[in-house]
Amino acid sequence: MTDFRQIARPGVWVAVLALMCAVPAAFAQEGGDLPAPLAGDANPAAVPAAAVPAEKPAESLADSQDDSIMGMVLNSGATGLTFMVVLILFSLAAVTVGLERAVNTRQDRIVPATFLGDLRTLLGKTDVKPNEFAALCEKTPSPVARILQAGLLRTGRPVTEVEKSMEDAAAREMAEIRGGIKPLSVVGAVAPLVGLLGTVLGMIIAFRTASQEGLGRGELMAQGIYMALLTTAAGLTIAIPCLLLAAVYNSRVEKYFREIDKSLMETMPCFARLETTSKTEQPS
Repeated sequence: MTDFRQIARPGVWVAVLALMCAVPAAFAQEGGDLPAPLAGDANPAAVPAAAVPAEKPAESLADSQDDSIMGMVLNSGATGLTFMVVLILFSLAAVTVGLERAVNTRQDRIVPATFLGDLRTLLGKTDVKPNEFAALCEKTPSPVARILQAGLLRTGRPVTEVEKSMEDAAAREMAEIRGGIKPLSVVGAVAPLVGLLGTVLGMIIAFRTASQEGLGRGELMAQGIYMALLTTAAGLTIAIPCLLLAAVYNSRVEKYFREIDKSLMETMPCFARLETTSKTEQPS
């Protein structure tokens, strides 16, 4: 009969534990694989980890795509390319208008310094003639010259009528100059809307693709969304400089026309003298 008192001794349990630890160590030193029960493998038929060759990690979607702006644009599909072409046309038009306004809203095009200098010289005379003002306007064609010419056409008339004629001419000149700036404001207002429309259509297409492929292919939907957002980013990129340029040009034009108004107001006493002279020369 087995003596359970011998089994219950501590020395016996220590020997059993030492044996259990020695067996795995012996397998590890020999380079063998652990048996499935000792390795804790729930599936004895499973292939050992060492026997499975290491697989090459799959290339992620982000690594397979071109991260440059041009690459994302080219990968945005037919819808994205269509909207991007429209926005590129908008940007080309805005650049053309911006360069043209940068040249034609300079001071020497609206109120030349030479014209103002010659005008002050004429105003310093006591016996200035209307034909001298006309010669000055013909020598320096500009908005300020055309405004002064509108007043010269009313020479001899009441000063209020002369001043009203010059105000109307100034309003026409300013409207013409601002009309050249208006395309920048239009592009700045329309470009974000075009980009937003492209984003909405792109998201519709992305969600439609996700509904067909299933929720397990979320990377397809994410790819479509970030590509669709490119149109909004492009629209804002075009709109912000256009609105800033339009504000700068409008402010410049207003500044120059305030200077025109200040300079031409000095001609009112001269027109008053011409009115008096005209009345005295009329036969009684």
